[in-house]
Order: sequence, then C-alpha cells, then structure tokens
Amino acid sequence: MVKSPAGQGLRARDGLLGVVLIVPAATTILAVMIVPLIFAVFASLYDYKLGRGANLPFVFLGNYKRFFQDPLAIKSLINTAVYTAVDLSLCLVLGVGIATVLATLRPRLANFLRAIFTMPLLISPIIVSLIWRYMYDPQYGFVYWLMRSVGLGDWFGGLSRPSSALACVALADVWNVTPFIMLVISAGLTVIPDELYEAARIDGAGAFRIFYRITLPLLSKVLAVVVLIRGTDAFRVFDLIYGMTNGGPANSTSSLSFYAYKAAYQDNEMGYAMAISVLTLIALVALFGPLMRNSARAAEAGK
Repeated sequence: MVKSPAGQGLRARDGLLGVVLIVPAATTILAVMIVPLIFAVFASLYDYKLGRGANLPFVFLGNYKRFFQDPLAIKSLINTAVYTAVDLSLCLVLGVGIATVLATLRPRLANFLRAIFTMPLLISPIIVSLIWRYMYDPQYGFVYWLMRSVGLGDWFGGLSRPSSALACVALADVWNVTPFIMLVISAGLTVIPDELYEAARIDGAGAFRIFYRITLPLLSKVLAVVVLIRGTDAFRVFDLIYGMTNGGPANSTSSLSFYAYKAAYQDNEMGYAMAISVLTLIALVALFGPLMRNSARAAEAGK
C-alpha cells in the first residue's frame, strides 16, 4: 500500500506537535527533578560546606559510611520507619472505615458529613503542627484536659516524653491526612456494582463478610495507590516535626528529612545532608518501588 504525501505530511505534523507539547513538561522535569538529583549525588561524594569555595575534599562514600556509623542517623531512620508504619496503618483503617460507613448513609447526609470530615485536609501541615502543639500543651491543651478528666493526666506524656512524642506527632498527621484517604476510597466505592452487595445479602452474608469478601478485594488497586502516595509522604515527614517538636525530646522524633535539614543548615554539613537525602530516596524506592511496579503491571494487564 502506497502512502500518500498528504498522509505522510499529517503524520509528520502530528509528530512535531507531540514534540512541541512534551518539551515544556520534559524541560520542567529535567530542571526541578533530574538536575537537583544529579547535584545531590555529586555533592554527597564531597565534604561540601557552604562558604568553603571550590576546594572541596573528595571523600567518595565517606558520607554514606558516616551515616551508618552515626547513632543519631540510625535513630532517625528507625523513627522514620516507625512513624510511617503507625501513620499509614491508622490512616488506612480510619479512611477506609469512614468511607465505608458514609457509603451506607443517605446521599445528602453522606455528602454533608464528607464535607465536614474533609476540613482538616484544607489546613497546611505547618499550621496543623501549631494547632496540635497547643492542643498538647500540659497546662492549657485540650488533650491534657481530656486525659485528666478520665484520670490519665499523670500517665500521658504528650510531646514532653520520648516514649510518647512520636506517637503524638503521628496522631496529628492522621487527623490531617485521613480525609484524603477517605475521599479516594469513597470514589473507589462508587464503581463497585450494587448488584454484588444485593446478591451477597440474599445469600445471607453479614456486613463484615461483605466487606472482606467484596469491598476490600475490589478496592485493592485503589488501596495500592493510596499506600504508595501516603507511604512516601509519611516517610518524608518534616514540617510536622519541625513545628511540633523540633526533633525532640532527646531526638525521639527526629526523622531522616529533619536530620538532613539539621546537618545542612545548622551544622553546615551539606555533603553529609545530601548523602542522607540520597539514602532516603533509596529507602523509598526499596520500600515502595515494588508496589509501583506491581500497579503498573496490573494496569497493563487490565488493558
């Protein structure tokens, strides 16, 4: 079959249009993602300090070796892992639970409650940190007043004890982020056919059996996306810790991102901070890369 000159011209014009449309996005990605990443890897190989000039000692993997020999860095890594696990688990349980309950209510009431529950999501994390810091105030905070009213005021440590500070920060983040998961799960529930629920009820299945046999399996792809987005975000936590505890008490709430910030802007150890950032990226890829790959494979299989 002979291709006409007109068809070839249209195909060439479409190809040129595609290049023109993709160049701005590719340039932006290169400028704000690829170039800073290359610089971070490059700087992590040097004893890089601001104000030192161009004479930077080359230490190769010395900054990475220092990380694994630094007790505070290892503590920050453990804090980050614990925080991510607690935060992600609570957000998933509450988000899925609230979305499932709202799906059983009348549409008008469900929409009203959904709008109320979404309000914390509209507040920036740094403002959330200030709100919850005052709520955890030992003298005037609402949380302490509530704990004292049930006789647990002396037991509750709040932000002042290393044993409870990290959990308190995680609870503040759960309050702020759970509405996001609720909205995503609510959208996922709308595509599940009602006929499946009706057939299950006719067969005598209860609410919990329906939830575990129908709802959760059909939400698996949505849950994978939520875990990917929320898990990576929790692993990079910085603003809540900065606003609520500044890494204390006794570094009990120091995360990898916060520790990198301290190394860079308080200790002027930019090379070491870059190494911490690169290791954080590697940890994120190791933890959530398989989930992203499986999601991509599932999407290709569904085509």
